[in-house]
Amino acid sequence: MARPCQARILCSGLRHNVGVVRQRAPSARIMACVKADGYGHGATTVATSISDLVDGFAVACIEEALELRDHGIGGPVLLLEGPQSADEIGLAAEHQLTLCLSSPHQLQWLTDADLQTPVSCWLKIDTGMHRLGFAPEVVADTFERLQALRCVTGTPVLCSHFARADSPEDPANNTQEACFDRTVAGLDAAHSLANSAAILTRPDSHRAWVRPGYMLYGGSPFTHRDSVSLGLRPAMELSTAVIGIRDVAEGQAVGYGGRWVAPRASRIATLAVGYGDGYPRHAPDGTPVLIEGSAAPLAGRVSMDMITVDVTDIPAVQVGSRAVLWGSEPDVDTIAQLSGTIGYELLAGMPSRTPRIKESP
Repeated sequence: MARPCQARILCSGLRHNVGVVRQRAPSARIMACVKADGYGHGATTVATSISDLVDGFAVACIEEALELRDHGIGGPVLLLEGPQSADEIGLAAEHQLTLCLSSPHQLQWLTDADLQTPVSCWLKIDTGMHRLGFAPEVVADTFERLQALRCVTGTPVLCSHFARADSPEDPANNTQEACFDRTVAGLDAAHSLANSAAILTRPDSHRAWVRPGYMLYGGSPFTHRDSVSLGLRPAMELSTAVIGIRDVAEGQAVGYGGRWVAPRASRIATLAVGYGDGYPRHAPDGTPVLIEGSAAPLAGRVSMDMITVDVTDIPAVQVGSRAVLWGSEPDVDTIAQLSGTIGYELLAGMPSRTPRIKESP
């Protein structure tokens, strides 16, 4: 039999969350972010589940784009970081990929390319994140250069990225958007600004294209609002099973380092999941695990392959009982916050050892 730890990919949740994007930004086209293997859900699984609902897919690099093409995913595929070498220009043209250009050297590679098929492009503007993007003062000239290239098809989309959209009240968001609008004034092109947080809080930023990422997978991009309040549903349920039960006396320690000490005579269940499966090593004692309909608190340090939980107050638990690490309850953001990280990291960092089991839409 297979190890019981698995991540069930909830296609119905993915499709529901695309619907939330459509409700929030009804006039915009959707460029769904499936980088980092679909935030750990499986890029091709995600793409095939929602391809009829969205207008394109965004990835970080050409390897991720080619994986989509190899699995028959058509339509626009945007390389958010653009080409990483000159020879990727030809690959992008061959596979009809869209390049997001953010640096002069990328523009030069494209200018020097001898392409049989032209490529579509986006042009990224640095409005204040200072990570990638052309400086505002050179955008107009760069846009004209792009439009004049015979190897470029269509009009480049002008885009930027918010650095603090997850803090909706931060004035830096208004500053970035104002910088973008000043920079693109007079340039006849489609715009793209909004990530998940901006889709949910800044309708004026929706423009022609929105780029949802984390919200597609049912997570909240905000620390002050949970996913349920945003109308989102989880797209992954990480579960396992109880593989051992033992009684420990008051005062006995459990797990590496003896971090958890029984405050009473206790019943401890061992579960087949650990940081080798993507469960956070820094989860503290008390982190909830759902077993037999009740929350069992983590009791002891997370190991590579196992965790231990206190099931003293859940008498129905037995070997083989199913345990949910995150999904609807508890949600991944709760586990992440307790562990001092973010849900993005837990999902995107899940190792390949944990099988992804696709649920039908």
